[in-house]
Amino acid sequence: MNYIKGKIKEFYLLTSEVENIFISEYMPAAPGEYVKVYLFGLMYAQENEEMTHRTLARQLRLSEEEMDRAWTYWAEMGVVRKHPHGMPGILNYDIEFLSLRGQMYGRQTEEETGREDFGGKEMEPPAAGKLANQDLKELLSDIERLSGKILSAKEAQEVFSWTRDLGASPEVITQAFEYCVNRGKSNVNYIAKVVADWSAQGFQTADDVRAHLDGLDARYAEHKRILQALGMNRGATEAEKKLMDTWMDDMHFNMERILEACARTVSISNPNLRYVNKILENWQQEAGREGRDVNKKVTVTQTVLNKYYEFLRRKAEKEAQERKEQIYAQIPQIAEIDQSLNELGSSVSRSLLSGDRSAVDRIRRKMDELEGERAVLLTENNFRIDYTDVKYSCDFCKDTGVTEEGIRCTCTNKRIEEAEIWQKSI
Repeated sequence: MNYIKGKIKEFYLLTSEVENIFISEYMPAAPGEYVKVYLFGLMYAQENEEMTHRTLARQLRLSEEEMDRAWTYWAEMGVVRKHPHGMPGILNYDIEFLSLRGQMYGRQTEEETGREDFGGKEMEPPAAGKLANQDLKELLSDIERLSGKILSAKEAQEVFSWTRDLGASPEVITQAFEYCVNRGKSNVNYIAKVVADWSAQGFQTADDVRAHLDGLDARYAEHKRILQALGMNRGATEAEKKLMDTWMDDMHFNMERILEACARTVSISNPNLRYVNKILENWQQEAGREGRDVNKKVTVTQTVLNKYYEFLRRKAEKEAQERKEQIYAQIPQIAEIDQSLNELGSSVSRSLLSGDRSAVDRIRRKMDELEGERAVLLTENNFRIDYTDVKYSCDFCKDTGVTEEGIRCTCTNKRIEEAEIWQKSI
């Protein structure tokens, strides 16, 4: 006799699992369009539905460049991993969705190894360096008091091995348990990593650990302050910590200057530490050339420049809207075509979710026909095909002053000259 559970065939009736870590830690600070890309991609990935970047871009009414920026953002955040294939190029890669729980808490979950009572000490503990069995029993007693539970035999053996394999002292092990339990991390495998790290740093006494933790608390507050300045309400990854530590320990920037660099990210769509690092590197190089301290503030030119770039972006967007309204008035068919393209975009989404592949193909062909008809109407009326697009002063940085790689754009010097004149008129 077999037991069989029927599967839901209607795509609309299925559900997608989104980790709470993503919702609470990553989603609030992410651009809305990027969240849409992630959620739709996750939905198709979980249901093993075939989907291309181009189709998803049309479905979400995004350009392929915007899709690429979204996946690049999530890859930098450690939420997905890109797997390039074929020749290098935009969107020429597959996307792997990573487990955020696995990254945050390591390989361990809430698995238990059983509740074999080791309190009776019937099992002889393994050899553990120079520590006597009585010392090990006292260590085990202290740990069980701190963790509020009886360790299993397997957990006790793991703890005992730290004194033998890592050379950890009972004081350091006890401090590690207290530190981790107070932070809600009571898994022995997790605590083992802390003990290994502290032992590698040569800690032998409780005073060694306390001095280390005092420094960690201060640095943790600095890391958190920097991330919050970038709109990131989460803890820093190990790579991010190392990068921020470099700013303070190697480049010798103070917190005021680092936060000033963070403030410069308001002009880009996805503020990130890589961009801040480029700013600080530029400042360090400029200070070196001028023979001054890196924390000495420069003129307010950059603030004026940021405002000027914003002025240019808004001006370009306003002019694009005015050109579109002009086209609609002069060639009403284009307004109808744009409306039809928007409606067909929604139809593609519904057809994909329902699994009607033939309908999807028909809609795509219709959209291609409408886009071709739109281009013909524009050229027949002596307009460029891109006449209604936003025309930035600089195509490389889109009037932000920074390229997608976080590098200062070559247009900056020219914009500075323009900004000096512009600020006198406001």
